[in-house]
Amino acid sequence: MPVSEDQLRQLLAERSDPARNRPVPQERITARIRRARMKRTAGAALLAVAVAAGVVSGVTLAHEHTSGRGAGLSGLSFPATFTASDGAAYRQLATTSMTDPDQRSVSLTVQAGSDPIDVMAACDAPKSNAFIDVKVNGADAGVIVCQDKPQLIGLPVRPGREAHITVYSTSALGRPPGKKIGWQLAAYTWTPSATIRPAPAAPRLPRSYPRNTTNGQGTGPRRLLASRSGDWPGDRTGSFTVTYHGRQLDISLACAGAVGSQLQVSIRIHDSSQELSCSHTSQLSTAGAAGQPVTVTFRIQAPSPYTAADYAKRAASWTIAAYDEQK
Repeated sequence: MPVSEDQLRQLLAERSDPARNRPVPQERITARIRRARMKRTAGAALLAVAVAAGVVSGVTLAHEHTSGRGAGLSGLSFPATFTASDGAAYRQLATTSMTDPDQRSVSLTVQAGSDPIDVMAACDAPKSNAFIDVKVNGADAGVIVCQDKPQLIGLPVRPGREAHITVYSTSALGRPPGKKIGWQLAAYTWTPSATIRPAPAAPRLPRSYPRNTTNGQGTGPRRLLASRSGDWPGDRTGSFTVTYHGRQLDISLACAGAVGSQLQVSIRIHDSSQELSCSHTSQLSTAGAAGQPVTVTFRIQAPSPYTAADYAKRAASWTIAAYDEQK
């Protein structure tokens, strides 16, 4: 039986809070994510963990208790159509499912029109920290981590071209021996609202946070040095300068809005640059003498130049902050 939007939002919030507070096994997923992103950012050293503030999602789904849909996904049924919180209208193009380790990959082929294409994914084991790699026509499109609510990523698909979407499971890194993990996937096309709606309030990042550790090893807590916030699509660039203390410098990203987590952020420190989705924390090692200033510059952009005009019609907000490692 379908539930109301308010009931669904409350349910998603209740189920997501424990996941946000649960440490992510950073070292185990680092290598795979780095390999998946290497073609997009040569030489980048990406370490992705769940951001402390979380990400606001605008996806609204209906829950139906039916049999035979998905791979043990608690009756979750991806709708044929839905409207995001910013008014964008989504229409399903194709859907499939897979069960790991029985299946390690699955593909969808769709014909792109003039509107962007996204992939939605949900899994039945959010505590596993499993994730999947997504490729479009052989090119890396991103990584989706198994969480308590469905995740959306935008695809770099040229309008009018055929899109061959392949999803590769890497859940063996987080799956207990003998456990099967079910994934449900769908391709959607979307049309932005005729009128852009106001951006939500910018996310607030903590003034400090303890660093995640694995196997008893890790680094010290982090303290906020500087932050900047803005609204997409109006605010796309920025910078701040902090003092380098000779220790690890972390850059945290958080976005709010229906397309917030799909926005890409290019970050540059000195001659080093990285490209991240706007829902991650990146460890950036800086070179320089203690006490010297370090300038961080960043640019927010759509996930693909092919869809930039459509993303510019959907509002989001962002916060970018620098943290210093404390000994």
